[in-house]
Amino acid sequence: MAAPALLLRRHSPEFVAAWREIYCGVYRWRKEGGWAVVPSLFGRPTYSYLPGLNSSDLDPGEAAALAREAKGRAYNIRVLGGGAVAGDPPSGSPVAQRLDLSARDRDTRVIWKRALTRRGRRSIRRAGEAGYTVSEEIGASAVGVFHDLARRAFERHGSPMVPTRLFSALVSELGARILVVREAGSGRPAASLIWLRDRSLAWAPWSGALRLREYPGSLLFWGWIERACADGVEVLDFGRSSVGQGAYVFKRNFGATPIPLRWFSDRSTDLYRRYAAAQRFWRVLPRPVTRRVGPVLCRYLADY
Repeated sequence: MAAPALLLRRHSPEFVAAWREIYCGVYRWRKEGGWAVVPSLFGRPTYSYLPGLNSSDLDPGEAAALAREAKGRAYNIRVLGGGAVAGDPPSGSPVAQRLDLSARDRDTRVIWKRALTRRGRRSIRRAGEAGYTVSEEIGASAVGVFHDLARRAFERHGSPMVPTRLFSALVSELGARILVVREAGSGRPAASLIWLRDRSLAWAPWSGALRLREYPGSLLFWGWIERACADGVEVLDFGRSSVGQGAYVFKRNFGATPIPLRWFSDRSTDLYRRYAAAQRFWRVLPRPVTRRVGPVLCRYLADY
């Protein structure tokens, strides 16, 4: 079964160009044509199109042509691959997970009944009954709250955290918005995400939530759906996942359809397997070490 055309919507060239400028500015990468040239700690640099993005403004044919031009270099290109979406793709395969809001008339009542799973609805109700609330927050304090919660999630997964200044740049230069879920009474932040709008496509590349039995993370994503519907968004991109892992299952509770991703690279594209040992090692390092080294290390991760 082929994916509906709307779910295969690519990023706009304008969004991709702005994303490249921000990343190259934050990490001090040089640009060469459409590439970001990412330095390596141990070998030759990687020509990346583009770090941090699930996909890009290229279709598979255009990506293949660009890959041929990169012959003799280390390179990395990631695009939406299309293909089958009936049921789950093979376990472990990388996918983007997307929800078509326009097919449900951007009506949250319809989305609640027809897109969300029973488990998803139950977890959202539980967070609401516990008194959690979700709101949009602005300014440096919002970036700080988001960064703290996202960092904890990165640490659980054994991944280095990107620098705070990247989030600040996305907010100031690309209009990224931050949602925060807070506890009733104390006002303590329990979950947060950052999302960006690219015309009628909205994307939440990073999020973080405390592991609480009231499921604040579920309320967080429902709050995002409500705001995207009100803003006239047509497609939500929940970000990249590996089929079968916890994040993948969580996003399926919101009716997100898996869209296979396709990598063009001179090396193995199975990131989860390639970095599995590094993730285990990263988890056992002292937190002061990972928090200091992580943002620096991210400068050298072309396929992060």
